[in-house]
Amino acid sequence: MESKVLTKINILSKNLIRSFPTSNHDNDVDHPKDYKLSFFDQIALQMHVPIVLFYPIKYSTFPKLSIIHEQLEQSLSKLLTHVYPASGRFASDGQSINCHDEGVLYIKAKVDSQFCDFLKDAQKDIDLALNFCPKINRNDSNLCTTPLVVVQVTEFACGTGLALSMSAEHAVIDGFTALKFVYEWSKVSNMRINIHSDKINCFTFDDFGTIFPPTSDNHLLKRVKSPRDDHYHDLAEMVARRFVINQSVISKLRENVGVVYFRPSRVELVIAFLWRALINVYRRKNNGRLRPCLLSVPVNLRGKIHSPRYENSFGNFALEVPVKFIPGETEMELQEILLLIKEVIQKTNESFVKSSNDIYSLASKFHEEIQEWEENEQVDVCMASSLCRFPINEADFGWGKPCLLSFGLRRSDMFWLYDTQCGTGIVVQADLKKDCMDMFECDKDVLSFTCDE
Repeated sequence: MESKVLTKINILSKNLIRSFPTSNHDNDVDHPKDYKLSFFDQIALQMHVPIVLFYPIKYSTFPKLSIIHEQLEQSLSKLLTHVYPASGRFASDGQSINCHDEGVLYIKAKVDSQFCDFLKDAQKDIDLALNFCPKINRNDSNLCTTPLVVVQVTEFACGTGLALSMSAEHAVIDGFTALKFVYEWSKVSNMRINIHSDKINCFTFDDFGTIFPPTSDNHLLKRVKSPRDDHYHDLAEMVARRFVINQSVISKLRENVGVVYFRPSRVELVIAFLWRALINVYRRKNNGRLRPCLLSVPVNLRGKIHSPRYENSFGNFALEVPVKFIPGETEMELQEILLLIKEVIQKTNESFVKSSNDIYSLASKFHEEIQEWEENEQVDVCMASSLCRFPINEADFGWGKPCLLSFGLRRSDMFWLYDTQCGTGIVVQADLKKDCMDMFECDKDVLSFTCDE
């Protein structure tokens, strides 16, 4: 859908934000000059991944834009003092980050559209949010000079709202790290919270590069630049839509599942529901023929391993768990799909209590399995990532909470799940190829179990 209200975004300025120098040199933090990348960083997709948060602004509480930018820049600088790798650059060997405080790129922008008009359109067409993502020219030739984190703050006409976008290098910063970075930044920025610089302690910097050293297996590394991603870009237009599944609908889904040996979580129910609907879309696309389908589910390892030191670890520390639907082995009933997901995730969780070497082996095994299935053109592939229970809806920089969120770059079939504002329902951002989205939106179950927020 073409926007009738969104005009061109004008870039006003770009500058680098570096860490905040402390006045008391006794309290200066002596950071390492390099940050070693781990196996988990190495197998992450090499790309910048953006998130955009949209904020309505009340005239009575909105300070001058110059004050807003000053507040954001100063708080970002304070945060970078404690999150030093985010201000670094890739080393020439690609195996570590040079931590010489080269800075986060901060972009100021403006759009001549009223926020309320944009919001009305964006609720129906979340792809409009992509206009507010920073444009990053990332390639192999300029990795050593490309910022790991880029921020763009865009003001709407008449100060009616703001779009705050942060794009982070996935090969260094996973979803947990990126969202926690935004949330902690908001707390430092919010004058009502008034966090002193000495009290900022949001990440631990474990020596993952030694604990989980990089691999030299070139076959294993092929997936970081997925050939199927390139295939999508060449042949299919990707689009995104938002769907809301409220608490009452989740209760209905639980009833539809019937009696199982466990009480399904709302995330498990919604992922099973979405995956089943998408498998049906793939079947229609393939003239009624069911094909094998791979669902990749990223699982955050923080909190899964019995070591408190890992709970707030910076960097990539997640597994992509492959869940495989094979026609004839699993029925298309919602209960069967749910049990398949539960069984695979539960077995994976049970392995986390073992040694780090077992986790290393499991990550390698899963990575190879996903790569093998992705390379098979007779297999359908999708992903579901849950951000539920993470307080991204609470990211208040001092002028209120966001009213709309957007994730990712629309690279492949994917579901992003996050909490509704009330916390009991789930918002789904579905990124699908356009022909699949046309069928997905018209699916009778999707129409019955989703609603407008």
